[in-house]
Amino acid sequence: MLWFRNLQLYRLAPDHTLTEKTIADALAKRPWMPCGTHDLNSQGWVPPTRFAPDLMTWARDEMVLVTLKTEEKILPGAVIKEEAEERIGKIEAEENRRVGRKEAKDIRERVTEELIPKAFTKSRSQRALIDLKAGLILVESASAAKAEQLLSLLRETIGSLPTRLIQTQTTPQTAMTLWLENPEATDFDLGQDAELREPGDGGAVARLTRQTLDTPEVKQHLETGKLVAKLALSWQDKMAFQLTEKLEIKRLTMLDVLQDELKNADAGDQQGLFESSFALTVGELRQFVPALIEALGSEMAA
Repeated sequence: MLWFRNLQLYRLAPDHTLTEKTIADALAKRPWMPCGTHDLNSQGWVPPTRFAPDLMTWARDEMVLVTLKTEEKILPGAVIKEEAEERIGKIEAEENRRVGRKEAKDIRERVTEELIPKAFTKSRSQRALIDLKAGLILVESASAAKAEQLLSLLRETIGSLPTRLIQTQTTPQTAMTLWLENPEATDFDLGQDAELREPGDGGAVARLTRQTLDTPEVKQHLETGKLVAKLALSWQDKMAFQLTEKLEIKRLTMLDVLQDELKNADAGDQQGLFESSFALTVGELRQFVPALIEALGSEMAA
């Protein structure tokens, strides 16, 4: 099933010239290739679906799904250090001299070059939804730093990608603190997890897990000046998620009402199941993201 566990939200510039075709054509020129013998890593674009291996994007109703694949060689620094020290020790013993700093560096670099071809590899995939209709990019990532890695390569691949992180009139921290104080102040329902922090470095932190949040204990944390850094919420009985003070969406899950909508899809029909899941995901995200932004006081102008 197509779903996104974590999301970072970006706004596309209104004057962007992207289309489904221009994105697909650009990605086709930068396909993922396995690491070469002496490469430490390799990045490129891969088809989002197994049943359509010739399509570098999956697009419906101006929503474009792209997938970045990254392969990395696993070469622990401790392995390099051990082999280099063994060689340095052998030189010093056989030649009765001390190996200098520059020579030791050269030896470590030579060891690295020799070990790279023998190293195991690991790979990972990361997806993003480019909503040309709404002017949004939703990147599958738990942090903005990792999302920027995908956007950076996408920008390089396409040639131009004017984006910015979404900022709202009310900060998530301010809004979440208000919602915890007064759950009636939002259309989102409180979950059972929260993280509260005192302002400033080194402030006290309270992490609440699987607890009713409308309790005197929680109120006491707020009365002592703690602010909400993370809060579990649900939306229209369809999705549950955690919102962070950085406007990151984490632990996004589909609730029963949406899962029921997919039960009629033929599990044996891979394409049909994917298309049903994609359509459902796109439809809900196109309602959920604007609702969240509006709950935070609407988006700040660039």
